Amino acid sequence: MGNEWYDDLKDDNAAFYEESINRIRKGVEQDMTFEQAVSLMDVNDDRLKAAIIDDALKVLIAEMHFVDKKPIEDVAKKLRLSKDVVLKARQEMLDSVEDAAIEAYKKEHGQEGQQGNA
Repeated sequence: MGNEWYDDLKDDNAAFYEESINRIRKGVEQDMTFEQAVSLMDVNDDRLKAAIIDDALKVLIAEMHFVDKKPIEDVAKKLRLSKDVVLKARQEMLDSVEDAAIEAYKKEHGQEGQQGNA
């Protein structure tokens, strides 16, 4: 699992992607629900829209939970999402980090380092 879809974005779409993430972030900072902030986006491409929403949620969780050290319950309350939705997104983030670390290790050390890992 990776960000192949993001790597394929043209420069103007990448800028639009970043702008959309920032728009959602600012909406939440202004006390909008996550869903209200998402509605500020004007995206016609369903694939891009889904990716932006998914990434925006993960960015907000990373900022609030990992950087600001807020408990998941507080993050869910601020975003006005269920705790389960926030926990699922957090786990996806952690899984992506783990996958990226494993891939980086394999590239650096080759496949021989894989033995003994289950």
